[in-house]
Amino acid sequence: MPNQTSLEQIELAELTQTVDDGRVAADPFKLPTALRTLLDTRLADLKAKDAATLTSEGDRATASANVRAALDQLQTLLRDGYNFVQGLGSFAITDADRIGLFTAYGWESGLVGAFSDARIESLANQAITVTPTIADATHRYPAALLTLITAQLAIVNTNQPIATGGSAQAATDARDAALALLLLINARVRFFYCSASDDLDQTPELVKIGRQPRRDSGAAAAQPLPAAPGPATLDAVALSLTVSALPDHATTLRAFRRPAGGTAELAGTSATTSVSLTDLGPLTTGVTYEFWLVGHNSQGDGPQSNHVTHVAT
Repeated sequence: MPNQTSLEQIELAELTQTVDDGRVAADPFKLPTALRTLLDTRLADLKAKDAATLTSEGDRATASANVRAALDQLQTLLRDGYNFVQGLGSFAITDADRIGLFTAYGWESGLVGAFSDARIESLANQAITVTPTIADATHRYPAALLTLITAQLAIVNTNQPIATGGSAQAATDARDAALALLLLINARVRFFYCSASDDLDQTPELVKIGRQPRRDSGAAAAQPLPAAPGPATLDAVALSLTVSALPDHATTLRAFRRPAGGTAELAGTSATTSVSLTDLGPLTTGVTYEFWLVGHNSQGDGPQSNHVTHVAT
């Protein structure tokens, strides 16, 4: 899933784009075409790969639920198989042959035993493998039961590679690689700003793109914290919070969300007056959330806006 570092770097890059779009060609702080193109490309790449982590995490969660449901169903079906062998009449099978049949199906000493996930899979595979080899067809698991076991085991085998997070990890690795590249280009933008100024890296232009200029030891802060935002309005369809204008001294807005009984987390960032509440991930259906905004600049976060409550649907 998106993490705070990626959201913060996206926030910086988007703010840089917004500021750069407003500069005239003769402005010494106007990014060179090659640098701006690289910034745009890497930002778009990280946003796409950030979104892919959500998709892959959703796939992993779905696959995990499928595996769990199939294993639970297999446990029931395997008990049916055990009960089938146990229920064979004494006229149809000797005690010695019954123990042998239990053992062939994986029921050691004729006991049910504990059902770990690994044992469930083992018993299911054993049922499919051994049933055709049992000489007396009346002693085999019924065909209908074997069909159900085969179907549920196929669900496990299909979903397990996804459930163990293979694709999710690959998406996270790709996101992290894209994040590293955006970190580099954001650093290069800062270096360009410093190089374009006679004030070296103390230029106030850095503040415009959310960077903290270096100050001499003991110097006063170059910029105060943002003021409180105006009234925040919730768009329940787009799942975003909007204010009429950026707070004084703010370079960006940050949205936070807190599920009922949970802890607050960063939900999204924006260099405009509207912030998505789902940048960090989707909302959980049926859960009541509390949302609010803060202005942000190189000094940190300002005061919170009004809080808005919403039940996710």
